[in-house]
Amino acid sequence: MLTATIEQNGKKRTEHMIVIDAHSHLGQDVDGATMMNPLAPGTGTFDFWGNVQGRIKSDWETHGEKSFMTRMNGIPTKITWSFNPFPFTDKFYSVLEKLGKRYSDLKEKAKFYSFIDQGVVFPFQDVFRDKYPEALYRASNINVSRFTTRFPYSLKLIGYARCDPMEGEKAVNEVRHAREVLGLRGLKLHPRSERWIDDIKSGMPLNVLVEAAKHSMPVIFDTRGRGSILDISELVKSTRNFLSQKHPKLLPHLKVIIAHFAQGNIGDYEVYNAIVQPNTYGDLSMLHGEGAGNFFEDFRSWFKNNNKFSVDKRDWSEYIFYASDYPYFGDIHAHKLMKYIINKRFFDSGGTLKDTRNILGMNQLKVLPEYNLPLVQPQTNNKASTIISQASSEVSSYEIGLRVLAKLIVENKIDIKKFCVRYDDAWDNFNNIALDIINATTKKEMLMSLVELVRDKILLIAPLSDQIDWNSTSLKYFDPKNRAFLAGAFKQAYLAITEEQAMNSMVQILS
Repeated sequence: MLTATIEQNGKKRTEHMIVIDAHSHLGQDVDGATMMNPLAPGTGTFDFWGNVQGRIKSDWETHGEKSFMTRMNGIPTKITWSFNPFPFTDKFYSVLEKLGKRYSDLKEKAKFYSFIDQGVVFPFQDVFRDKYPEALYRASNINVSRFTTRFPYSLKLIGYARCDPMEGEKAVNEVRHAREVLGLRGLKLHPRSERWIDDIKSGMPLNVLVEAAKHSMPVIFDTRGRGSILDISELVKSTRNFLSQKHPKLLPHLKVIIAHFAQGNIGDYEVYNAIVQPNTYGDLSMLHGEGAGNFFEDFRSWFKNNNKFSVDKRDWSEYIFYASDYPYFGDIHAHKLMKYIINKRFFDSGGTLKDTRNILGMNQLKVLPEYNLPLVQPQTNNKASTIISQASSEVSSYEIGLRVLAKLIVENKIDIKKFCVRYDDAWDNFNNIALDIINATTKKEMLMSLVELVRDKILLIAPLSDQIDWNSTSLKYFDPKNRAFLAGAFKQAYLAITEEQAMNSMVQILS
């Protein structure tokens, strides 16, 4: 997590920003590129993020841009950067460390990659694809799911599926299977490696995009050259027209990300227009160094001078994602892109903290299914909640709740499939979270919300109500939806004062 300390007019405040790498791979490619274990020492994705963090720190020491003066809204402003671990995962790792059993080393490891909070991973053109008759990438998608939907990877990785649209109905079915069965949250398409680059505008990719929209899954396209970028742009327009006529309610759920669009295309306004259209985004993988700084200035200037805000009511920074393309590009490239999103030049030339927040993670987070569709609670007869009340000043209610979850994990009674963060109305502050918990014995899932009713003193752990759109804004006690959620949570609740009581309560709820 990136933290900005802002000093203006003698006053100081801080802003925390979630950082997400929107483009990396998992598996083994036919070309030899490999990433089989994100936790592998030295070569894993997590250590790669740690290397990026180390390079940024070293760069700050060399060039002094950890802290600098700029102007914000015409006011002289000092910005100072720092890295801080994400609060929930950091506290959870601390509890696991104290237990001294399984996963007790996560705290020590995580301090080296506290900067990048999460990362999107999807299959290569894997050597083990085509192992199942259902779809070309079924085995690859299973591999990604196995990593991204189990602890501890589930707290750091966002899994995307892959399919080949030229498989027709098989590809459409694979999108559905990836979301509904494998729990993957987006889709990767690669026209060049699968040799349908001349068929981008054909009907088969459109059918895949429509199926992805049904599940509100973002779709990222690999590109090589401006020709494929422009073809994907036309495909987006065709899909948008199809949905507007046949399925207008799905239009907000069409989300296409065009990868690598900026590298080699700085000043190409036809490419810029391909990105700046409804339902479309671009990732910045491959862009690095001075070119990154030039791109931000040129793209921002073009956007504002041509009033492109009118296209989709999004600002320029709401169209683009920070992305590494690891392991094809290394930590030196990831750092030399990141540098130009947080340096003095970015702000002196017109960038804002909101722009940095958007590019580094917020845009990626907002396109995920969980932030566009109500979270649906799996069928369960148990609607009971646990209310943990602080019994002493030594241990907070929040820590007691985390201790219980940690013990359930360590004792192999539960697994964590994913977690989501609740934001406030402005999407710049976050507080409570939801966990998708799996009973390790019965394999049943339960969506649980962790809500601090009174900071450090009263923690509510409650199943989400059916169809509650919990995660787009912060909990407000007088909001009708939240009142209904709280009323349901309090209707059948176990009060726990001690860790033992909380543990017994959670075991009952999960049974």
